[in-house]
Amino acid sequence: MKEKGRRNMTYQECVEYVLSIPLFAKKLGTDNLKQILEHMGHPECAYPVIHVAGTNGKGSTCQFLASLLQQDGFRVGVFTSPHLVRINERIRINDEIISDESFLAAFEETMQFVSNVKKRGIDHPSFFEFVFLMAAHYFQKEKVDYVIFETGMGGRLDATNVVQPVLSVITSVGMDHTQFLGDTLEQIAKEKAGIMKKGVPALYFDRKDCATEVMKGYAQEIGAPLEVVEKKQYKIEKITEKTIDFSFDSGYYKYSSLQIKKTALYQVENAILALKAYELLDIRKNDLNSLGLVKAGLLSMTWPCRMQEIAPHVYIDGAHNEEAIEAFCKTLEELFGDKRKVLLFAVSKDKDYLSMIERLSKIAFEEVVVVRYSGDRAADTSVVEDAFRRFSGSKITTYYDIKDGFLYARDHVGERFLFCVGSLYLAGDLLALGV
Repeated sequence: MKEKGRRNMTYQECVEYVLSIPLFAKKLGTDNLKQILEHMGHPECAYPVIHVAGTNGKGSTCQFLASLLQQDGFRVGVFTSPHLVRINERIRINDEIISDESFLAAFEETMQFVSNVKKRGIDHPSFFEFVFLMAAHYFQKEKVDYVIFETGMGGRLDATNVVQPVLSVITSVGMDHTQFLGDTLEQIAKEKAGIMKKGVPALYFDRKDCATEVMKGYAQEIGAPLEVVEKKQYKIEKITEKTIDFSFDSGYYKYSSLQIKKTALYQVENAILALKAYELLDIRKNDLNSLGLVKAGLLSMTWPCRMQEIAPHVYIDGAHNEEAIEAFCKTLEELFGDKRKVLLFAVSKDKDYLSMIERLSKIAFEEVVVVRYSGDRAADTSVVEDAFRRFSGSKITTYYDIKDGFLYARDHVGERFLFCVGSLYLAGDLLALGV
């Protein structure tokens, strides 16, 4: 990584620089980052923050909550990861991705702060820390009303855990990033719980497993008031061609006739978690007006590559671990059970892809098309193909080139439905191809 000067930088040069920054900091923890933020005047303290962690559902929950706040008239900054096609996607205000010009300005201003502190012996931030600093600074300049910061893969040691939120939200705990977060659900749950702060309300979706007890125990230990949302609190009333209609008893309000776009069943859980978070922020207007805002906020939410229909009968979903694949399969079984289906699949080699493929193989796909996304993390197609042949009775077709594989699958869909799943990198590559 060669450090760039501030003069005559182009947008592309600054993106190349940011992407060249090492993924991990030299030292664990947030001490280095805190020193940089202090030099910057603590931009992360310039607005109320909602902090969101979890294995799956983080991005969707962030977007549902942002949509609810926007309907209420607030200007909302959102910081999420990873990006699918362009790095700008990580930083947005009211659904608008940061422009190239603003991204370049945020980079140059942040780079100046980093250059200053390096002279005092403070290390250059990691990739994720640097983009977080850019976002925090940009949101301060833009004078937003709220900011929703999504963690990276963890919680306790995550760069975003320097914030002092008004609300902490944990969406789910599943077996992912085990090489960093621990190899048991309890260990991973403790890492996610680490975003809770003393005296700050926290919210968690209770899936009736050991993670819930970890959350409750940690909240009690540090003195964080914890609320849980459970599956029994919502009921899916109807599924139409365009919407999923449901009701939700939050424990304080009873909502009926709520709707989200017909994407995936798991989005209902993300929606009600965001709605409960919106309640806990205690910014509701009168009940009649607020109900209309709630309905509009939930229904208007969009989030790319979460059971997104990119063309008639062609869907992309970013499910990339066991928990997410299970939710994806349940959606297929419920919403597409009687449809003829084709699967396009690519996966990262550091995932438990055997378990993912075993679960997918319980779905009656007429054909499975195995491809490889770009990048070193992608699993070899031969290994993935062997796994499908072990578990699945479907016809298996393999393409090393992702575009060739997609075009083959798309051209053979006909009246069938094509589902592209296995990795967010797969989803990003497909979008970048303009499919």
